[in-house]
Amino acid sequence: MAAAHAQLSGGRTHVYSFGYRSTALGGRLGAAHTVELPFVFDLAHESWLHGESGLLGPDPVPTGLAGRVHGAWVAFATTGDPGWPAYDPHRPVVEVLPGRTS
Repeated sequence: MAAAHAQLSGGRTHVYSFGYRSTALGGRLGAAHTVELPFVFDLAHESWLHGESGLLGPDPVPTGLAGRVHGAWVAFATTGDPGWPAYDPHRPVVEVLPGRTS
């Protein structure tokens, strides 16, 4: 998908992997689809997202992660640049959040 989008978009494709593992459901939820959304909207501090039945689970989230993720999404929405290089099929760069490994 990223390669096809990059070809059609003129190189304005950015890829990331969000690896935060939720501890909800006894740790079984893990790095599931939508777990990044509280970080994207800078809501990871909200109490309703925590606890055994909350999306993020009972364990505390890494300090500063929501701010970094939210900042990247805001930057991408306003400037088209989330803070890491655009996708290149010959050198696919993937931003891994949390962490800063590409």
